Formats: sequence, C-alpha cells, structure tokens
Amino acid sequence: MATAKKPKNRFIFRYSFYFLAAMAIGVSVAFTQFVNLKQFDWKFGLGSKAPTAIQTLSSQCQPEAPINLTNTGSPYLQKLDQYQQLCGSRVANKFMIFTSMPNSTLTAQKLADRMAVDLKSFAEAGVTPVVIVEPTTDWGLIDFTEFGTGFYDQWIKDYFAQLKKQGLTDEQMGIWVPFPEANLPYWNRKNATPSDFAGIVNRYLTSYKSVFPKAKASILLNSATYESDDFDWARGEYSSLLPYVSGITPGLVDSFGLQGFPWTPAKDQGSNGIFDAREFLNHELAIEAAKKLGVKEIWYNSGTFVRKYTQDEQKMVTITAEKRKDTGYGIVNEAMRTRDAGFAVWVNIFAEDKSAVAEATDWSYLGAGRDHQQVFHDILARLTQEKIGVSLYDVKK
Repeated sequence: MATAKKPKNRFIFRYSFYFLAAMAIGVSVAFTQFVNLKQFDWKFGLGSKAPTAIQTLSSQCQPEAPINLTNTGSPYLQKLDQYQQLCGSRVANKFMIFTSMPNSTLTAQKLADRMAVDLKSFAEAGVTPVVIVEPTTDWGLIDFTEFGTGFYDQWIKDYFAQLKKQGLTDEQMGIWVPFPEANLPYWNRKNATPSDFAGIVNRYLTSYKSVFPKAKASILLNSATYESDDFDWARGEYSSLLPYVSGITPGLVDSFGLQGFPWTPAKDQGSNGIFDAREFLNHELAIEAAKKLGVKEIWYNSGTFVRKYTQDEQKMVTITAEKRKDTGYGIVNEAMRTRDAGFAVWVNIFAEDKSAVAEATDWSYLGAGRDHQQVFHDILARLTQEKIGVSLYDVKK
C-alpha cells in the first residue's frame, strides 16, 4: 500500500494541464452550443491554420509505419500526423480529446452530434479516442452533490441515445473518462466527500453502458490529493486514493488512470523542484487503486516541460534537453514497474505549448527545437521498446 508523502508545494498542480480547460470551458461551451463550430475549435483555434512543416528526425520513433491520415478532416488527427511526420513512423494508437456535459435535451443532441463526427473520424483512422468528460455545462461547473441526486441523469441518457442514433458502435466509442482528477480543488465539489466521487461516476457510467454495454470506461485521479476547500493549493498529499474508488460498482470501469506532472519554482524563488516520477507519478498509488477496482489495466497522464513561467523573464525557468529526457525516462520507469507488477499499461504524453495562456508552461516538443524533438523520439522509442502503449495529447494551432 502506498504511504502518504510530504505535502506538495502550493503551486505544483495549479499548473496541471486541465486547469485552463476547467476555467475556460464554461464560456467556450456557452458560445459554441449554438454555432456551427466544434467546442475546442473555438477555444484553441483548431482547423484555422495549415499543418506546420515538419522535418523528419534521422531515425524512426517506432518500427511501425505511420497511420494514413493524409485526408483526415479531424484537427486532432491532423495534429497526430504532425508527430508522425517528425518521427517518420507511427506515434500513438490513442489520442485524448475533451467534452463537457449536457444541461438539456437540446444541448445533449447538439453535443452528441458534434462528438459523433470526431468519433467516426477516429474509427476510420483506427485511432482510439480517450474522451475526457469534464463536469461543466454552459451554466458553469457542475456541483458534484447535485449531480449525485440524479438531476442530470436524463440529459446524460439523451446524450448517449443521440450518439447511438448517429450510428456509433461500442468499439467506436473509445475510452470515456468522466469527472477527471476529482481530487483537485478547482471543480465544484465543496459539499462532496471522496466517497461521493464513486456515486457520481456510477451514475454517469451506468447511463453510458446502458446504451453502449461493451464500450470502455476509466477514471483519472491526480497523484496529489487536496481537500475540497484547499483553494490555496497548500496541503496536497501523495496519499491513498482508496477513498475515491472504493464505492465504484464492479465492472463499470475497465482501467485506472493516474495523473502527475513535474514542477519547478520560479527562477527567483529557489531551485528545488519535483522531477522524480517516483514522487509525482508513483506507481504504488495506481496499483493500489486498480486492485481495489479489480482492473488489470493502468494508464498514466503526464509530460515534461521545456520552459515554465514563460511570460516573465525574471521568473522563467528553462529545462535542458538532457534533464527533460531524464524526467521522461522516469515516467517510463514508473510504467515499467506497473507492467512488472502484472498490469497492462499505457502512457498519455501531454505535449501542448501553453506559454501564451495563464499556465505559462511549454510542454511541447514540436516547436521546442531539434534537441527537444529528439527527446520526444527517445521517450517514445523507450516506451515502444518496453512494450508500453502510447497515447498523445496536443492541439492544432
């Protein structure tokens, strides 16, 4: 059993890549519900620019040939193809995308119709979508306690019924992950307890599997847990995640996901950071939770950054390619330890440049220079060598 570790610095998971999505998505959804745009096309500018010209590295990242994505209309898959151009090979068989939740029958139908387009594009390409379902609507953040009363049940059922009407099969649905990193304080869970998480997951996934009984589902929790009222991010603990998973109905989830990221203080605040994956992505926490759930598949959501505090030169920290590679190999090592414990395992690599937004962190590889592109190659090659699956997250700009 994993043991609690020292509290994290107050700002470590303020910079979780979901933070910006959680704060912005309510406005995004409200705007796009009623226009003919995909939700994240508006937020990130997807589809607005031609693919960036990519120079292929001298050696392939993987031995498999790239997926044919030449004619895809999906901005997600167009981004994946940029990585294939860099690698001269296949990169990932999974790709992470985001959606929100409906708050009426009409929005359920509109959200489902847009999602159906993406899911069909992924199915045509043979890429599995990892669908992160954030607890937000155009009203704003969903109150966990209210969701637990069944207030949203009918709209969730309407949503999946509309996807079925659009002709989606269980296999084409990919992997659905509702209420991501619910042990972080930026969601509206002020009146909820850890055990309430199981109740809301059970509600959502019961509706999901009533329409798509063989479709895959998962949950994603953060490696550091915070109290629901800890808005200063001051008292995060690497503690057991059992309180969050113990009440989940057996058979509803097929895998367990653990999220964790490296961190460093600003340049003018000292030099001690957290770059050891044994701390920020400890496999023991994941294994303990997976055993409780009775699942044999674990996945990790993580990444490495090249620059942090990018909007202030006095604070900005730049990471060398060598240090970045060491951090990435640490992530691979945690996945290997998971595999050696008897679990199927895959890693989602977060690779978006978020320098221009409040997070002010560059997680990218494509635009970070040749040395850092080589880091992506080496991490991916190591995962492939160790027979660990790969997923990817980035956005087309």
